Amino acid sequence: MRRCIQMVTRVAAVALTLGAASAGAQSLASRIAAAGQGEVRMSYATRTGVCGDGRDAVALGDAFTLYPSMESYGHWSSPSCVPGRARVSLKVGANGIETVRTHVGGTWDASSGRVTDLGAVSATAASAYFLDLAEKLDGRFARNTLLPAVIADSADVAPRLLAIAQRASAPSETRRRAINWLGVFGDASMVQPLTALGRTADDEKKSVGEAALFALSRLPDGVGIPSLIDLAHTAPTARARGKAVFWLGQSEDPRGRQEVRAIASDASVSDEVRSKAVFALGQGDAATPEDFRFLRELFGRVNSQKIREQILMAMSEGGDDAGRTWLLSVARDENQPTEVRKKAIFWAGQSDETPTADIVSVYDAITNETVKEHTIFVLSERDDKAATDKLMAIVNGRDDAELRKKALFWLGQKDDPAVTKAISDLVTRP
Repeated sequence: MRRCIQMVTRVAAVALTLGAASAGAQSLASRIAAAGQGEVRMSYATRTGVCGDGRDAVALGDAFTLYPSMESYGHWSSPSCVPGRARVSLKVGANGIETVRTHVGGTWDASSGRVTDLGAVSATAASAYFLDLAEKLDGRFARNTLLPAVIADSADVAPRLLAIAQRASAPSETRRRAINWLGVFGDASMVQPLTALGRTADDEKKSVGEAALFALSRLPDGVGIPSLIDLAHTAPTARARGKAVFWLGQSEDPRGRQEVRAIASDASVSDEVRSKAVFALGQGDAATPEDFRFLRELFGRVNSQKIREQILMAMSEGGDDAGRTWLLSVARDENQPTEVRKKAIFWAGQSDETPTADIVSVYDAITNETVKEHTIFVLSERDDKAATDKLMAIVNGRDDAELRKKALFWLGQKDDPAVTKAISDLVTRP
C-alpha cells in the first residue's frame, strides 16, 4: 500500500512538473509573440557538462554542435569551451520564427536592428518552448531548435524527444535529430522503442531507422549494445545491418568489438556487411593494436577482393608502424595479385607516417612494371625532396622507357621552379 501511495505521489509530482513546464512554455511563447518582428533574446541556466566558446560552438559531453553547418560527435577538448548560461537569439519575421541561434557563455553583440531582450527565463520553460517549436518548424531547423531545448538545466527531455521520434507525421530531419539526442539522454527504458525504430532502417541514406542504430550505440552504460548486436544480424537490409555493425565497432564496449570481429570472420555473412565490420575495426578512437593485428591475419584468410581492399585501407588510416610495414610487404609480394599490390603501395603512401625512403625501397625491389608505375604515381603525390629526387633519378636512369616517361609526366605536374628547370635542362640537353 505504501509503495502504491509513493507511486501515485511520484506520478502526481511529474504531472505537476510537466504542467508547470507547459504553462511556462505558453507564457514564454506569449512574450515572444508580443515582441513582434525583429530579434528576441533570452538566457537561462544550462545543465552540468554543457560548455561553449561564447560564439557558435556548443558542447555537451561528447555531443558537439557547431552552428550553422555542422554537427559532429566526439570528445572536444578546448580551453575556449567553458561552462556558462545559454544565450538564445530568435529572429522573428512576418511569418513567425525564421532562425534560432544558441550560444553558451559570452555576451551579446551590439545590434542595429530591433531587439527585445527577455532577460533570464526559466530553463525548464525554455526547454518546453523549444521542443514545441521543433515540432512545428520545418525539419531543416530541427538542429537549431532542439539544441537549446536539450542543454537547459533540469529539463527532462527524453520523453518529449521519444514522442517526436515516434511521430510518423513529423519531418524526418526533426525525428533524426531527436533520436540522436536520445542517445545522450536516454536510458534502459529507451532500448525497446529505439530497437523498434532501428528495425525500420532500409536502404535510404540518413533514415530515421539508421539514426536509431546510432542512438543505441550511445546509450549510457552500454545498455543498447545487446539490441544493436541483434540488429547487426536481423535488420531488414544489408545496408542497415552494415550500419549496426559500424556503430558496434565505434563503441568502446568489448561485447560490440568482439561481435564485429566475429562478423568480419564469418564467411556466411555478405561481403557488404563484412567490409563494414573491417572498416569499423580500423576507424575511430576505439581501434586497438589487437584490432589491426586481427585484420592482418584476416587478410590471408579471405578471398573477397572488396574485404581485402578494405583491410589495406584500414592499415593506412588507423594502423600503427606494424601496419604500415605490413602494407609495404604486401606491395613487395610477387605472389599477390597486381591490383592488391597497387592498393597496398597506394595506402602506404597515403599515410604521412610512412617514410618516403620506404616507398623508394619498394620501387627498387619489385619487378612488376604495373606496380612500379603505380609506385611512381604514389611518389608524385609526395612533396618532399626525397620523392622528387627519386623521380628525377628514374627519368635519368635506365628503367623502361615507359616508366621514365611516367616519372617525367608526374614531375611536370609539380609546381616547383627547381623541378621545372631540371626538366628544361633535360629536354634541351644535347
